[in-house]
Formats: sequence, structure tokens, C-alpha cells
Amino acid sequence: MQHPKSQQSPYPGKRALIFVILALCALVAGFFVFQQSTQDKKPAIDPIDSGFARSMLLHHAQAIQMSMMMRDAASPEIQALAQSIIMKQTREMGVMEGWLTAWNEPVMLAGPPMAWVENATNVRHLDDQLYQAQCKADGGAMAGVATPEQLEELKNATGTEKEIIFLELMLAHHRAAIPMAWFANRNGEASLVKALASAMIREQGMEIGWIQLKLQQLKKS
Repeated sequence: MQHPKSQQSPYPGKRALIFVILALCALVAGFFVFQQSTQDKKPAIDPIDSGFARSMLLHHAQAIQMSMMMRDAASPEIQALAQSIIMKQTREMGVMEGWLTAWNEPVMLAGPPMAWVENATNVRHLDDQLYQAQCKADGGAMAGVATPEQLEELKNATGTEKEIIFLELMLAHHRAAIPMAWFANRNGEASLVKALASAMIREQGMEIGWIQLKLQQLKKS
């Protein structure tokens, strides 16, 4: 199956500006949703809730960074995936930053990004226990994060090669995010955190299925 060659937009600057404007709108919308949902009751502050928010902010930021690299270089289908990731994850970042601000918690990570998983107590679910053990074995490092070398490779690639690199990096990224979200969903305290983690599991799980199929198509072409 022959994969159609992607075409460069004649107005790359304009397309980039549109992406930035849409991302900013999503960020503002995230703050608004958080304010509306917490106007009557302030969520409880829990180390897992706040740790999840900080770590997922960092994780989302890289997913958005990689997706921004695809705004002009990818096929329409992959452009649509990239734009969807940018919009959804920017909005979720706004929500999580809103939580941390309302809780008077720092937004930036200090120390190992997965320390909140390592230090959690009373972890009952077997999958969460295994995930905690893996985080401890990794020294609190965050799984699924692309290295600077991988990001540079993605930036410099073109055509189908760029699409494959992007999808492989995003596949690893999503696969690492889902157990993190499950851990927060099953061990956190705030209902808002549990709900957002559940939404991430559902949405990124669907994207994983699509990415796997698309990678098979691209590697056969």
C-alpha cells in the first residue's frame, strides 16, 4: 500500500499561530472548568493527588511538544491526532494547574518525578504494587519520556519516517501514562483527580489502538 506524500503548508507560520491560539484557549478552558467544579467544595490535598498532577503536567508537556512538531510535516490523519493531543492535553494541564494553585501546592516538580508513587502507602491493587516496584527500581524516573536525542531525531526527520518516529514515541508515552493514571485513580483521594485520571485512561487507550494500526499500515507501505 503506497502511503501518500505529505504536503508542506504554504503558510507554516499561520498554521503554527492557529495551533498556539487553540492551545491557549484550551488552557483557559481548563482553568474555567476547574473553577466551576470547585466553587462549592475545595478538594482534599493528598500527596498522590498533588504528585499525580505535577508529574502528569510534565508528561503532557512533552506530548504537546512532540505533537507540535507534526503540525506541518504529517499526513492529514496524523495532523488530526496531533491536534487532538494538543487540545485535550493543554486543557487537562489547565485543570491540573488549577488544582495545584487552589491547593497552594507547587506546580514544578522537586526531586524524582515519581516519588509520590514510591512513597505511597496502603497500595492494595496488584497492578499498582507492581507499578510502584517498577518506579522504585527506576529510581523515581518517569517512564515513557522521550530523550533529547529522540526529540532531535523527530525534529529532523521528514515524510513517512517522521510519522513513524512520532507514532512510536507517542505509543511509548501513552503506555507509560496509563499505569500512572490508574495509580492515581485507585489510590488518590480527590474525586476530581480520579475522574480526570479515568478520562485519560479511556482517551489514551483509544489512541493507543489507533496508533498501533497506523504504524502497521505505515511499515507495510
